[in-house]
Amino acid sequence: MQQHLTRIEQANLIAGHAVSYATAYLDGRHTAQQLADNADRLFLDLLVISTPETSTFLVPVQLLAVAMMRTARCHQDIGQWPSREDRWQAVLGSLVELVTNESRQLAKDRA
Repeated sequence: MQQHLTRIEQANLIAGHAVSYATAYLDGRHTAQQLADNADRLFLDLLVISTPETSTFLVPVQLLAVAMMRTARCHQDIGQWPSREDRWQAVLGSLVELVTNESRQLAKDRA
């Protein structure tokens, strides 16, 4: 028996991937290049999944993807902007928390 995920379930799965990618970087398990590659992947996934049903839920995920890209970019320029990466990492951590909370709320609302 084959089951298909609804758009909102797919969006929630992408949100989980975004949190996983960002957390892996923040924990030191991924490099800045891996963070940038994962952000690129997320941007493509978000283009495919964006519908009126998912658009509101995906805003924090889109913000997280942008923060991932900016954090990776700041890491490349670390010699010039040493404190900038720290600020972007703080933003990244806050957005991880936001996406996680939104995902949990979505699950509660759908239950």
